[in-house]
Amino acid sequence: MIAKLLLLMTMLCALPALAETHDDEPRTVQAGALLTLLKAPHPQIQGPALSRLGPDVPALLVEYATSIDQPPQVRLRALAWLQWFPTSQSKAVLLETLRAKEVDVPTTRVCLRALAMAFGPEMLPTERDYLEHKNVHVREAAAYALGDIDDRRVRDVLVAHLNRERDMTVQDAIMASLKRVSAREAAPAGKHKPQR
Repeated sequence: MIAKLLLLMTMLCALPALAETHDDEPRTVQAGALLTLLKAPHPQIQGPALSRLGPDVPALLVEYATSIDQPPQVRLRALAWLQWFPTSQSKAVLLETLRAKEVDVPTTRVCLRALAMAFGPEMLPTERDYLEHKNVHVREAAAYALGDIDDRRVRDVLVAHLNRERDMTVQDAIMASLKRVSAREAAPAGKHKPQR
């Protein structure tokens, strides 16, 4: 147990140093630093820090997200981190993963959130469709993801679904998203952005 705690503390201390890799570093150095972060137990890192690893980070995230050679948790985290790199390639990977025949619930949830965070209003139809999914956890994720989309139509979508939804978990997610929508609407223009 003590050995695990020491390893965790070492990894957490190394995160800031890894995020300071310079743009001119070779791709292999960027790939190694990114993979270390992807494998870390609980990395608290966001888009700007990942960007400092170097210019190849978005492409590397796509590679790790789609590589069968990587462990499932690394692929899942890479998919989630694509939310900070809204490119046509990241969008294609997230949508392809989301629509894959064998996609599991955790992966679906991650993709829904990443798509909403990265691409906002253009993902409204996709997120709305997943409010009708047979799995309650997927519907819950879609409800939360809709709260990340800054679009006046979101309120109507959530309210309409709230009236039909039977599961309390999903109802709670819808209510939480409606609160976030209300907070955005009440904030002065340009002062409120979704949490990333």
